[in-house]
Amino acid sequence: MTINRNMFLSLAIAMPTALAHAQGYELVWSDEFDGNQLDTSSWEAQTGTGTAYGLPAGWGNNELQYYTNSSSNIVVSNGTLKIIARQQSFGGQPYTSARLRTQGMRDFLYGRIEGRMKLPSTSGVWPAFWMLPTNSPYGGWASSGEIDIMESVNTADSMHGTIHYGNNWPNNQSNGGSLNNGIDYSDDFHVFSIEWEPDQIRWYIDGQQYHSVNSNQWFSAAAPGNVRAPFDSQFHLLLNVAVGGNWPGNPNGSASYPQTLEVDYVRVYQQIQGPFGEQPAEIPGRIEAEDFDNGFNGQSYQDCDESNNGGAYRSTGVDIEESTEGGFNVGWICENEWLEYTVDVQTTGTYDVTARVASLNSFGAFHLESNGQDISEPVVFFSSGGWQNWIDVTTQVELNEGIQIIRFVNDGDSSTEYNLNALTFNLASSGMCNDADFAEPFEQLNFLDVSAFLTLFAEGNLSADLTEDGNLNFLDVSEFLTVFGSGCP
Repeated sequence: MTINRNMFLSLAIAMPTALAHAQGYELVWSDEFDGNQLDTSSWEAQTGTGTAYGLPAGWGNNELQYYTNSSSNIVVSNGTLKIIARQQSFGGQPYTSARLRTQGMRDFLYGRIEGRMKLPSTSGVWPAFWMLPTNSPYGGWASSGEIDIMESVNTADSMHGTIHYGNNWPNNQSNGGSLNNGIDYSDDFHVFSIEWEPDQIRWYIDGQQYHSVNSNQWFSAAAPGNVRAPFDSQFHLLLNVAVGGNWPGNPNGSASYPQTLEVDYVRVYQQIQGPFGEQPAEIPGRIEAEDFDNGFNGQSYQDCDESNNGGAYRSTGVDIEESTEGGFNVGWICENEWLEYTVDVQTTGTYDVTARVASLNSFGAFHLESNGQDISEPVVFFSSGGWQNWIDVTTQVELNEGIQIIRFVNDGDSSTEYNLNALTFNLASSGMCNDADFAEPFEQLNFLDVSAFLTLFAEGNLSADLTEDGNLNFLDVSEFLTVFGSGCP
C-alpha cells in the first residue's frame, strides 16, 4: 500500500491520541492551527506591558517587549501558529511579541496537556508554554499557583518545567526540573507535556519524563488544610515569547531577531471514567478490588492519602499490594474512601454479595451504592487478625439488568482500616431450588442432585427430610420430585 503525504499526516496526528487513550486519557480539546487566522473563541491576545493587567511594566519581570495582537507578531498559516518576537520600537519598548491565553474559554482541571512546537533560540529570548489559575481562588500570585509546562531561555538547549505555589509574592516558592540532553530544540518540532493529577504533576519531552512533584511537596498558605491546593482548581493555557527580563537577561551583541515560536498543535486529554480493561465487569461474577474504574481521585475513587503505599499493579493514588491469595488487593482502606466499578448486570434480581476482607486489629464497615443510591445495608465485620488473613462477609442487593456503576463505600472511621480483595455477586437462590440442590454445580439441578438425594435418603440422613416432619418416607421423595421438576429460577 502506498502512503501519501495526507495519509501520513493523518496517522501522525492520530498516534498521540491513540497513545493517550491507551493510558486512560481521551482528547477533550485541541487547536491544530489548520486555518489562516487565530481562533478567538479559544485564544485571547493580551497586549501592552502588563500594567493593564495589574502588573508592573515589563510584566513583573523587567521584560523588554510590548505584546501586540498584530499580524506581524501572530500568524496562523500552513498548519502552525507562529508567535514572532521582533526588534522594533513600539509603545515605549524596543521589542514586540505576542502573548496568548485561553482564560474563560478553555479552562481545565487535571489531564495531559501537550504542545508540539519548535522553539526560538538567541540571546535574551524567553518562550513559554504554561498555565495560570482561571479564578485565583487562593489569592494572588503564587498562592493560587502556576504551572510552567515548557520554558527556555536564550539558546534552546535546556528545557525547564516548574510549579510556583505557597504564599503571595515575595514569599512564593517553586519546584522545578530541567532537561539538557544535547538537543537543540530550535532545529525541529518536539512535544512538551505534563500529566496533571490531583496528587502529582509530571513533565515530559517527547514522551520522556524528566521531573515530577507530589502534592506533599506543594501547598497554598491560603488553604493550610487542603493538601491538593493550589493545584485543585481550573487553570488556563498561555503561549508567549518574552524578550529580556530577570531570568534570561537582556539580549547581547550576538542576539538575532526576529525569533519565532512555531506551534503545530496544543492538545488537552483528560481521564474519563470508564471500566478498567475497557469492558464492564459482568454480574453475576467476581470483581477484583484492584480493577476499579479508570479515572482520578474524586472521580472513580476516593483515596485518603496522596501516595500509593502499595506501589503495585497500576499507576494510581489507590493503595494496591500483592495478595497472598494471588493477584492483588486494595490495602489500608481508611476513612471516607470509596471505589467505583462499571458493571454489566446480566439478570434483574436479588444478589448475594460476598466481600473478601482482612484487617489487623480493627473492625470494618461498608455499604454498596448504585448510580448514587444505597443498595445495601451497612455491613460490619470484626478483625481477621492479620492484613492477609482473609474472611468473607456478605450482604444482599437488588440489581436491575444493564450497565451501571457500583460504588463500594467504606463506613469506618479514622480508627479502622482494612484490606479488600474481591467482591463476588451471585444470584440469590430461591428456597425451591435449594431444597433439591444437593450436588455441585450448585444453582443447577441435574441427575447428580437426584443421585445425592437418593443416597442421603437410603442412608437415613435427615438432610433428605424435605417435609421437615422428622421422618423419611415417600412424602419426601414426592416433595423432591416436585421441587426438582420446578427447576432453579
